[in-house]
This record gives sequence, structure tokens and C-alpha cells, in this order.
Amino acid sequence: MATLRPTAFDDIIGQEDVVTRLKIFAFGAKSENKPMPHVLIDGPPGLGKTTMSCAIANELGSDLVIANGASIRSIKSMTRYLLNINYRQVLFIDEIHRLPKIVEEFLYPVMEDFKASIVLDKEPEDLDIPPFTLVGATTSGGSLSQPFYDRFAVKEHLHFYSPDELAKLARSNCSKMNLSITEENLVEVAKRSKGTPRILNARLEWYKSYTHFYSGKTNTIDDIFLNQGIDSKGMDDNDRKYLEALKNNIGNPIGIKSLSSMTGISMETIENSIEPYLVRSGFVVRTQKGRVINPSMV
Repeated sequence: MATLRPTAFDDIIGQEDVVTRLKIFAFGAKSENKPMPHVLIDGPPGLGKTTMSCAIANELGSDLVIANGASIRSIKSMTRYLLNINYRQVLFIDEIHRLPKIVEEFLYPVMEDFKASIVLDKEPEDLDIPPFTLVGATTSGGSLSQPFYDRFAVKEHLHFYSPDELAKLARSNCSKMNLSITEENLVEVAKRSKGTPRILNARLEWYKSYTHFYSGKTNTIDDIFLNQGIDSKGMDDNDRKYLEALKNNIGNPIGIKSLSSMTGISMETIENSIEPYLVRSGFVVRTQKGRVINPSMV
């Protein structure tokens, strides 16, 4: 199966304003044969942060080096990437908010002046780093220290997709997946994808597998997704557990630790996977005292 991830800005569906601004920055950098300014891309999981980084490198005609903030636990592990970086290359660090503070501070002069103070053979040494572009992706931009955050000249936030945008993306991806689907069902899949391309692609894969498995049976869209535990709003079992806990305590804000205890869902999953869509869509309101449900939405 062909990859569903676009590799060029012109192939990206949705996020038009972000794509346009990044194209302008990339065009200016390429025309002057210099690195693009450092970029921070913020947004919930599955909205295309990695896709944007691939498109940046493609637009610049540069190689993309991929790292994960969770695996960079020391200056030494960060240095390995810098010693192998080339001029105008793009270094993409996913989950950049998980970098230790000491690594953030080490990167200040690297990002500003392309200089690094490291220890080689037990001797301190100042190194010149070839100018490059650092692209950081995060689901939690507020977790970066302010000095680190400020060193990204370009800051972009990815928003959830509308059902129409997801339907347009689904039409494109169905041809790549060799999936035959009616327009009506395609729109219904988009509605069940919580505004997120990654979830849309997973829903399409389930649709394809289910309809192939039950090829001799009339399959309604509700049958297909209720068998996966997905309701008409795109909610799964964890979403429903979370909403039910809030519904049973209407009028009483609940803190995240209590919600985690009540539902058996980890706090990280609640914050990163469940709440972003529910809050943005108006199902849930976060207050200083805790989370409350919007009764009109459920």
C-alpha cells in the first residue's frame, strides 16, 4: 500500500494557513541558500506535525533527520545528532517537550549561533555546528521553558480538521488504499474521526478490513463501527468512561487525578489523547477547580 503521509506542501490537505506560512519561510531560505529559521509545531496527536516536518525538508531540498525527545536524555545523546548534521539539513525532534532542561540549555547557543560546548576525550571543546533547521513537535508547547520556546522563530499550532476537510482527505487516501466506499459512508467515517487525520486513516483501515471480512453481508456504517466500539460521534470506550464520570458528577468539577482514579485511564492518556478533542469541541470545560461536562453536548 502506498504511504498515506504526504511529503510535499502541495499534497497536504487542510491546515492551509500553516502550510502557506511555512512555504513562504522555506521559499525564502531556499532562494538565499540558507537554513530556514527554527520551527516549533504544536498540536494534539495525529494532526500532521511529522508530515509538516517532512514537507519542510522536501521544500528545502534537504535531508530530514528524525529524533525523539523521549530518547534524548543527556547532552551526550544530543551531541551525536549535532556531530553528524550537515549544512541546511532539517533536524526534527518529536515530543520536544520531553527534552531534559539541561539539554534545552545546551541547545540555546546551538540554535542562536550554531556553536556547542562539548566534552571530547575528557577535554572541553567549542565546536562550530553547520547551520541547520531545528523543527520541534510537541503536544504541550507550554511545557517548554520560556528561553527555549523563544528561540523558535517560527511557531505554528495545528487545529482539528472539520468533517468536510477529513472527507476530502479520505477521498484522497481511499484511492491509495484501494478502498471502494460510497460517498455517504465516506462522510460518516469522517464524522467518526474526531477531527484527526491519523484517526481517520485508522477508521478507513477498519472499514476496509470489516467490509472485506463480511463481503457477503449488508453492512451498515453503524454495524461496522459499533463492532469496533466506536459510536456515531467517534467516541471509543475510554472517551465514554471519561464522559460518564463527569456526567455522574454534574456541578462538581473533577481534577485529573480523580478522573484517572475513577476511570482507570492514565493521566497522560486523558491529557494527550482524550481531552484535546473533547475540550475543543465543547463537550468538556476545564476550570481552575477541575473538569466539568457541558450537559447540552452529551
